[in-house]
Amino acid sequence: MPDSVQRNFYLRPSVVLLTLLALTISGYAIRNRIPNSKRLPYSFMPTSGGSVWSDPASRGGVGTGDAAIAAKDHAESFGAVDSDLFLESTESTLFDMVNDMIGEPKKKNIWERRQAMGNDNVIPSHEQAAKTEQGGGTFSTERMPPKEHRHFNDVTDPAVVQWDGPTGIRLAMQRYDTFNGSDWSQSDDLRNERLARVDIGDSPWFFDPTMHRFLPRQIQAANVGLLRILRLDSQRLPVPMMTAGVHIGKVDRQDFFGIAEDGSFFMPGRDRVPPLTVVHVASVQVMEDEVRERLVARADVQIPTVGQDGESTAIRLHALVDSAADGSTLPADQLTSCVELLRREFTFARDGETSANSLNDFLQSRCGGDHLFATTAALMARRLGLKSRLVMGLYVRPEAFDIAAGHASVLPNDVHVWTEVQLDDGRWIEIEPTPGYRQPDYRPSWWLVARRMATASWPILTGGIVALGSVYALRRFWIDWLLTVIWNLSGWLRPRRRIRLALRIIEARARLAGQGRPVGKTQRAWLEQLTHADATIAGAATRFCDAADALCFGHGNDSAAFNACGLVGVLRVRTIQTITREPTR
Repeated sequence: MPDSVQRNFYLRPSVVLLTLLALTISGYAIRNRIPNSKRLPYSFMPTSGGSVWSDPASRGGVGTGDAAIAAKDHAESFGAVDSDLFLESTESTLFDMVNDMIGEPKKKNIWERRQAMGNDNVIPSHEQAAKTEQGGGTFSTERMPPKEHRHFNDVTDPAVVQWDGPTGIRLAMQRYDTFNGSDWSQSDDLRNERLARVDIGDSPWFFDPTMHRFLPRQIQAANVGLLRILRLDSQRLPVPMMTAGVHIGKVDRQDFFGIAEDGSFFMPGRDRVPPLTVVHVASVQVMEDEVRERLVARADVQIPTVGQDGESTAIRLHALVDSAADGSTLPADQLTSCVELLRREFTFARDGETSANSLNDFLQSRCGGDHLFATTAALMARRLGLKSRLVMGLYVRPEAFDIAAGHASVLPNDVHVWTEVQLDDGRWIEIEPTPGYRQPDYRPSWWLVARRMATASWPILTGGIVALGSVYALRRFWIDWLLTVIWNLSGWLRPRRRIRLALRIIEARARLAGQGRPVGKTQRAWLEQLTHADATIAGAATRFCDAADALCFGHGNDSAAFNACGLVGVLRVRTIQTITREPTR
């Protein structure tokens, strides 16, 4: 006979319950956090070297890498841009695409000292405005209906740029911080053509000095994506929000990169970024906790006058802000309410028949283009005391991601206008007021999620905690009652199975009473020790053990075994506690 018996349960019910609880909490935490598109690298080797900073795709194996998006890995050579092959380019600028989508700026009559001219010397004023906007000087919110013609209809691949990274994001190219009622312009000079060089591995990166300090301590945790320039006639780089640094191949010259007057990355000394250039882009992730803490209202934010109908427009804006931010005290909550109001109660339309052509018309009809949504959101943010600006660029649609190619193609009709607001540490974050476009993902911390759940559902949580506490405190009574129900329903079992069930119920009740059977001790010896204080119950335990031995190891009497099982009805949890209680002296 063995000296001791150790029973091991590799899959305890408590482990299963805890696992299911952990999976439920994890699933709720990542709900709506997983992007719709995921890159599936196609390769036959587990890795071919590289890192997120030098070749993020090459880690997938042979057949991926920069070649998946660039078709070449030597982007430091820009000789092609000066060759005769590219002298006659059909590439469009950002403003060409904007004018195609939302129409040309309205004609403005400027009365000056003038002299009669022949028709050959006259340039239409709307063309002058368009040319001015091509230089990035101003952006008008008052537009003429767009023409039916769209560029790039005769092109096999109309993509402007290709993006290998998260989708549903915005790639900024142009920013404006000053609004005079109809036109946006840039007044602050954030130009910095002396970026900080940081060598990460063998790759030279060039960082914005003001953003480099916000990179995580573990620099590998930063978000890095790949951008390929195809048909974009611009010296500016379309990059995501809070881009901290850029890298091209093995280019190690600082004068190849710079920051424009509005804080956008660009390539100085060039008319445009050479086609097929692949740019690695590193951006900083922002937590929702930071947004809520650092979005602080300022007293020096100026609210501009709004157009010719400025008084009525200002009244409508004020009414919108009051209705949206009513009841909220935190600027972040007020701003979120304003954005949700625009996305809920206004309609996005770009066609000339239903879209408004000015801000005043937009506030009346509540239907217009994304530039009017962004303008309204920027003005509402300023009424909350937040510094805001208008941003133009490209939107990476989630459905544009090509799994086989490993990147998303951004088309000319993906040109987009949105808004940025400034945190108290100088950083700018995005808000997306236009319905139909995915909002920026500011992930909350676990602590913030717990506080929100407690605030929103405190009666349910309080009741749940009280209920769980009551269930735990009364566990001896309701488990004992449940075991009694199971025993009363077990009359259909065969005698041998029923007596085994009786023994298990007795052991379960003893564990609830704190008198569990020690490992290695037989049931007879344990029952005799458990019931020795009460002669009646001890006799019933002896008869039960005799009947169980006869039935399990011999040809016992079924009726005797049935009568012996009466011990189950006698040996309840409270009874076990009573007979095992030490007598007081």
